[in-house]
Amino acid sequence: MNTTHLPEAFLAAMRAKLGDDVDAFIEEHNNPAPVSVRINPFKCAPVFADAEKIPWATNARFLPERISFTLDPLFHAGCYYVQEASSMFLEMVLKQLLPEFKDPVILDSCAAPGGKTTHILATLAGKGLVVSNEIIPGRNKILMQNVIKWGCDNVVVAQNETSVFGKLPGMFDMLVVDAPCSGEGLFRKDKEATTEWSPDQVANCAIRQRSILNDLYPSLKQNGYLIYSTCTYEASENEEQVQRMMYEYDMELVPLNTFGTNAVNTGFGYQFYPHKCKGEGFFISVLRKKQSAKNQQGSDKTSKATAQNNFLEQFLTKATDFVPVKVKDEIFAFPSKWLNTISLLREALFVRKAGIHLGTMKGSDFIPSPELALSIHLNPETPKVALELNQALDYLRCGNINIPNLTKGWHVVTFNGFALGWIKALGNRINNYFPKEWRILHK
Repeated sequence: MNTTHLPEAFLAAMRAKLGDDVDAFIEEHNNPAPVSVRINPFKCAPVFADAEKIPWATNARFLPERISFTLDPLFHAGCYYVQEASSMFLEMVLKQLLPEFKDPVILDSCAAPGGKTTHILATLAGKGLVVSNEIIPGRNKILMQNVIKWGCDNVVVAQNETSVFGKLPGMFDMLVVDAPCSGEGLFRKDKEATTEWSPDQVANCAIRQRSILNDLYPSLKQNGYLIYSTCTYEASENEEQVQRMMYEYDMELVPLNTFGTNAVNTGFGYQFYPHKCKGEGFFISVLRKKQSAKNQQGSDKTSKATAQNNFLEQFLTKATDFVPVKVKDEIFAFPSKWLNTISLLREALFVRKAGIHLGTMKGSDFIPSPELALSIHLNPETPKVALELNQALDYLRCGNINIPNLTKGWHVVTFNGFALGWIKALGNRINNYFPKEWRILHK
């Protein structure tokens, strides 16, 4: 019996796929979706310590119920990320592939809202470089915000059609393609998705996925890996895409250890079902590129602002690991080891973020960036002011902050020891520099 308002055409396909198991699948859609989070290993906040661990993802937890994340300052400090549990299996995939690479360059091609990107950064543990791409401007803004809160420097955020990556042949050691799909795996979480679903939508998604994969293939290095995933059950969007890449591009299917997740091996990937695994519907597969590609070599054409070295020493730990770069009035700190690669990416792509944005020069005044406050590389000697919960929420609403006898100048405001952003004390008042586009509206 269908008590979930799942589309009948979808159910017919699932009955053919699951057989007698379909009743358990349908029944699971009557249960609440699990709530899961990943804790930022770079910030190490003491949160959710007693919650149930997710076996296939380090620092990940199931919560007993959904809390108001919007009203938790530690969420805004980037101490954790709310993410669907099944998709966290990406970590286990990466851990099986990463031993082959010292410092991999990884493209997350369809990256918003940022769950995959922040998870890749956490798994890399400071190594490698992640290029996080999202073409839709509104979604790119959300991606930027989440990446900035995570606090890492080894990430580039770009906003490009996938066809543009043809300018970068052999650039990436790994392509992570979490492709736009029909979203069947999220029907339990997003009831409105069922009204948008149709067989025509499935067919259109498959066409789009094919185009994305064709666009990105040249940018993968020889012996590099394509990690392809969706949140749907459709063979045309999953196994058939993998088979086509194997046939047309002579790619090699890579077997994976599923670590007891109950994921079903479909022959061309691994399918997660909500009645078998504590999570939503998810498909993932890995292919290796056997054909050769001319690898890109970066040339350093970035203007180094050596006069800005004082900003590195003032605001960052391990300042010698960075190179100061001035673009008009904006001051950035690029990781020295990735300077050439970032230069190449900036030549080929529309790059929204690279390295750490330190701040902006306005005449002789320096206005520090919110990104600097949230960076894991912020100098611990930077002046700080601790806020209570109500003060922190007022700050996050871009409200007025009253802190008596505060020394004039710039201060990082914190909650439970974790940075939220900047204020500037002027003697008779305090200016709140939390970005207005990030402010919380929830009362």
